[in-house]
Amino acid sequence: MKFKIIKLLHNILKNKKLNTLYIISYPVALFYYLFFPIQNYKLSKRKDFLNNYNVFKVKLNYVKYWLETIWLTKSGHSKHVLNNTEIVNREVVDKLTKNKSGFIIALPHLGNWEFAIPFGNELNLKLLAVAEPLEDKNILNWFTKLRENLGCEIILGGKGQNSFETLVNKINSGYHVCLLSERHVGKSGIGVEFFNNLAAFPKGPIALSLKTQVPILPATFMKFKNKYKLIFGTPFIVPNFDNEAQSIQHGLKVLALELEKLILLDPNQWHSIQPVWTSEY
Repeated sequence: MKFKIIKLLHNILKNKKLNTLYIISYPVALFYYLFFPIQNYKLSKRKDFLNNYNVFKVKLNYVKYWLETIWLTKSGHSKHVLNNTEIVNREVVDKLTKNKSGFIIALPHLGNWEFAIPFGNELNLKLLAVAEPLEDKNILNWFTKLRENLGCEIILGGKGQNSFETLVNKINSGYHVCLLSERHVGKSGIGVEFFNNLAAFPKGPIALSLKTQVPILPATFMKFKNKYKLIFGTPFIVPNFDNEAQSIQHGLKVLALELEKLILLDPNQWHSIQPVWTSEY
């Protein structure tokens, strides 16, 4: 049923202009905001450590993200996004790709990372990402096909997939692995200070960097007024201390600081609705 709804919405929206989607997003977001007051209350506590954080705007951007993703096609991106995007700090990527080695791209749940995929070819990036298994295989296959059509190879994560070793081999083969990095699925993860509060981050990006000794490049794709920006942060390498736990903790600390810089560009485009800080579980 969910897949049929997604497919129906895609067929309705795919030929629309993006501005039409943004108009549609307001009543949908208002409904989402009004009918989930408990969630609103929990999210409102983030105002204590995120300046200018607005729960309605966060939910509005969350709705926009999903409408954009359901709308997205390669031709639609070429027509409406590709030539209306500024690449910030491109020289950082050019330097990293010069020797054709792999590295890790760390993404927060900020803006719309799907919109960044088609720029991989222009930037000489061999993109790969991990998809979490879904109960509805039709939805999983639809999103996998979308991302691969845009230019990002997808491998399946989850239990029994041995995805860590697969990613190590892919990085060593020159792939650029994209990983959402500031929210762990489930009530687990590694504790790290994030906006001066204890959060639970996945250790995957840091552990991969430590294993392969390749840099981590923070990045995001955002919209400011009528212009899109693909933004790259400062790359870093996780130091190989004698104690592996110490190396991972240090790497997470640097990653958290880099992701903070990206999120502070516009906290309301950070649509991480699910718990991030340990106090939110």
